Amino acid sequence: MAWLRKIFMVLTQKERVLFLCTASVAIVSGIVLAGLVFAVSTTPVPAYGGEYTEGFVGQPVYINPVIASSDVDKAIVRLVFSNLGDIADTIATSSDGRTWNVRLKEQLRWQDGSKLTSDDVIFTVQKIQDSESRSPLFDSWQGAGAQRISELEVQFSLINPYSFFTETLKILYILPKHIFSEVPPANWRLSDYNLKPVGSGPFKFDGYEKRPDGFITKYRLSPWETHAGGVPLIGSFDFMFFSQKPDILEAFNSGKIDGFAGLDPEQIADIKRPYETVRYTMPSYYAAFLNQNKSIPLKDIEVRKALSTSLDRYAIIQTALEGFGTEAVGPIPKGTPYFLEFPEEDISSSTAIASDELDAAGWKMGDGGIREKTVKNTKIPLELTIAVPQIEFLTRTSHLLVRTWGELGIKVNLSIFPIDDIGNSILKNRDYEILLFGNVLSKSYDLFSFWHSSQRFYPGLNLSLYNNKKADSLIESIRQVDDKKERESQFHELQKIIKADHPATFLYSPDFIYVSSKNLRGVDPRLIMETGDRFVGAQYWYIKTARVLK
Repeated sequence: MAWLRKIFMVLTQKERVLFLCTASVAIVSGIVLAGLVFAVSTTPVPAYGGEYTEGFVGQPVYINPVIASSDVDKAIVRLVFSNLGDIADTIATSSDGRTWNVRLKEQLRWQDGSKLTSDDVIFTVQKIQDSESRSPLFDSWQGAGAQRISELEVQFSLINPYSFFTETLKILYILPKHIFSEVPPANWRLSDYNLKPVGSGPFKFDGYEKRPDGFITKYRLSPWETHAGGVPLIGSFDFMFFSQKPDILEAFNSGKIDGFAGLDPEQIADIKRPYETVRYTMPSYYAAFLNQNKSIPLKDIEVRKALSTSLDRYAIIQTALEGFGTEAVGPIPKGTPYFLEFPEEDISSSTAIASDELDAAGWKMGDGGIREKTVKNTKIPLELTIAVPQIEFLTRTSHLLVRTWGELGIKVNLSIFPIDDIGNSILKNRDYEILLFGNVLSKSYDLFSFWHSSQRFYPGLNLSLYNNKKADSLIESIRQVDDKKERESQFHELQKIIKADHPATFLYSPDFIYVSSKNLRGVDPRLIMETGDRFVGAQYWYIKTARVLK
């Protein structure tokens, strides 16, 4: 470099300044050009590493797939345990739909190194069916038997054909027999393995922290390197637990946690740091269920029809859910399998049309702006009462219904009850004219519990006390038909029948909102059956990236 220094020394002061400026520009341009070439010729890909902390209200208690019932327990089960759909190599059924053969993948292991076999699958089913286990899954596994064929094969036998049994199998999370077989089910809730589980899922238990009063503040998971589905990308997956919802939002704003779910839409404005929202679709809907046994006006189909026709569901969603929802037009939510897309004229809203419908049905405007009709020489006022759970978005919805229906000349009274009262007495006794409530469908979308006439009274969930023999026949047939196209056709016909009868005023399906920091990627905004199902596929979430050549 001596020659360069000699040249530099013979330059004048002005030439030296010009030389340095030119050289600086050339160096910077070279760096920028190199960066552009690198960016164009490479692409970012997920990389291993990074830490992620999820915030939850509540406590883990039973991280056990047989007895887990809370959202917290079910969420962690999805991360620590594998379901049969993940570990099955094949699932096949007989032509009559009564026999199902499942073969497991080779070389499956539990996180303590023990082999995972068909014995574990059979043990899990047997313990779900054992009344002493008090499993929330007990009802869904009645009428099914499991038999060992080989170390990797198990055969399921059904008393009656059930076309949705494939879905039931796939979401069965497997419990390790070698850990629980010697413990009586009645004692399972005392087991240390409820908080220190041994699973076969993508993440394994790594420890927890708790306060002197026993409240668990943090729960740690780490990747399980020999997971059958591959090593998870996130290096540390933790949970922080809180007593109240506001504490979660404060923890997110302060950076103590990286994500949380179940945000009320109106709380979005309270987020004070960069964030992403994922909107999950769930097979649920809210409706005003109409009990004709409690109200003379509701026996008139034109009244029930007008209640639905008058509502602007889009406007209700914008006000009650801050836009985080989808319009509901029937018993199968939009965005789910078997949903029937009705013609626009069948679902359009208009208070003017609703008013004409009521006029034509003889419900004329009386003194005081309330419609009335003479039935058997008696004037019946068009007056209705809505029972509403004390939940913020439902109370907002109820006030919108009162306003809209009031404009039609319908007097609407509101009765807002604590949630416990709704469950313990109002719903149990069917003690309401109209009930503002929600239904959550299972993975099978089976409508039996919600719309079959045998389920009109407690503990059934037919909240409108709906009774239609043709609908009953379709509901029963759908449960047994194996052909998917035929099943879909029957589902569509069933939706038409229910909608035509107007047993409920369907309103909306809320989105399940997940909030995370900007650096979390790989989260899939999809249809989930339960809130904890958002963690299915969490092994593909990532924080770190690396660049590789295209």
